[in-house]
Amino acid sequence: MIPSILEEIVRLNLFVAVITATAVGVFFKTSLVIHRSVVVFQQKYKKRNGSYENRFMFAAANASLILGFSTTFWSQSTALEVYALHLVLLLSTLWMFVRGLEEELTEPSTISRKFILFAFILGLSFSNHMTTILMAPGFLWLYFRTFGLYRESFQRIFKLSIFFILGLSVYFYLPLRSAHHPVLDWGHPAELESFFWHVSGKQFRVWMFSGWGVVQKQFIYYVGNFTSEFSFFTIACIILGIAALFRESRRLLIFLVLLFGSTIAYAVNYDIFDIDSYFLLSYLVAGFLIAYGIFFIIERIKESQLWVKRILVFLCCVFPIIQIVQNWERVNESENRIPQQFIEKAFSDLEPHAVVLASAWDYFISPSLYYQWIRHERNDVTIIDESLLQNHSWYFLQLERHASWLLKRIQPSSQLFLIELNKFEHDEPFHFTVIQSQWRYLLSQIVEQSLPDHPVYIDPRLDQEFSQEYHRIPAGLFLRLVKNEDTTYYHPAMAHFTAWKNNQPVAKDFTRYYCTMLMRDAYWLAKHREMDGAKKAVQEVLHHDPGNYEAQWFVTQISKGE
Repeated sequence: MIPSILEEIVRLNLFVAVITATAVGVFFKTSLVIHRSVVVFQQKYKKRNGSYENRFMFAAANASLILGFSTTFWSQSTALEVYALHLVLLLSTLWMFVRGLEEELTEPSTISRKFILFAFILGLSFSNHMTTILMAPGFLWLYFRTFGLYRESFQRIFKLSIFFILGLSVYFYLPLRSAHHPVLDWGHPAELESFFWHVSGKQFRVWMFSGWGVVQKQFIYYVGNFTSEFSFFTIACIILGIAALFRESRRLLIFLVLLFGSTIAYAVNYDIFDIDSYFLLSYLVAGFLIAYGIFFIIERIKESQLWVKRILVFLCCVFPIIQIVQNWERVNESENRIPQQFIEKAFSDLEPHAVVLASAWDYFISPSLYYQWIRHERNDVTIIDESLLQNHSWYFLQLERHASWLLKRIQPSSQLFLIELNKFEHDEPFHFTVIQSQWRYLLSQIVEQSLPDHPVYIDPRLDQEFSQEYHRIPAGLFLRLVKNEDTTYYHPAMAHFTAWKNNQPVAKDFTRYYCTMLMRDAYWLAKHREMDGAKKAVQEVLHHDPGNYEAQWFVTQISKGE
């Protein structure tokens, strides 16, 4: 909202960096609140003079920077997502919860204003991301451990629920905004049923609790990735922190273990590739343990010789620097130009008024929304997300607003498919063969009804979904469907894509996509006796994916032919 010459996406990325940095500051303050809440956590530290407090502030500051430069936490500042704000809200909720408990214990006559603020921020946090519920086991245990299972305890919760609902009330913005036909009306929460589906995350349940194999895969990933989040030095501090709390404040240790355990138990059951952000609460717990681990070291050396103290304090100061050096390359997104380059290459090759059926959300469909609706580029192109079209009835409303001409032409087939999709969405009995046949018919009608005056392009990975009566002509990063083969439609897929870290899931998917399209190029060129071009396409595949068996086989066949 601040006036600036920078375009929207840059301002939003700066904003999310500021929010992530704010989360580091809130973590520091929350660490101090937890440490000072002796009445809540019954910590056994006795002598709390100014020097003592300064030593813990030093430990908390170091832990804040160590956490801030851990891979997943730091990554929230380089991508526009919900998790930066999620971190701020989680930590603020924890901060107010501990302060509320403390005030209730010291001034029991009225409900603590900090508790009221806690309930309100908890509602806000739920409205931002539902994984806020992972704090419930720890909160409920500590609450009833503090106040007991008495009538007054439940009455207090009832009174606080009013302010929790007030925080949740921002949800009411969704149906109001949806009713006014926004550009992107995700889930169309304008009606009661779709509103409930939207706020309860119904469309994401399909990836939850998918079996023991998923649990093993995600848990192994978490354990294996932990040393990438934190250096071995900081892991040692975590172990020391656990030992220190076991001795000094088991109540705090149990509270942190409950937060950690609920996070892991939930996240390992979620079968998605970008799972890292769902472990954030466990990393916050690790940050608190690091603070106590560093504090434990400082307390043990306070009576040592000056040179010993200076060396150990220096080493503690080095921990954040180690984190920066270790995680820089994994977090660095400065070379990531793939979505921008992909969309610009695609838009340059698409004919006017094209229809594109695609599945590449991260580097084509999502960026295209920005380019079309914010930059106002290529608004003549109709881009259809194949996955949303197949699985969500609200997406047809989205298409009706932005491609009404197409919905009118395919209305009979879309109505037949929506009847079957409605059964699927409402968990009613349906026949898989029937819904599949209606789906194929819908796709065929989209192509058939578009072709007279709209060129049609498809994602090469969706090739099998479309009738073989159409010829496939490589046209840049997509295949063009035509009834009569025409070589003038051909465009090479090869483009100067900036090298990007291949260990990232989206980068891996892009590499697979790009190589798939390059191989289609190679086959097309070889078919038309343009062997030099075919060789270049295959060499590009091997440059990006040296172990690509199909490209290696193709090179062998070319050699035999020569």
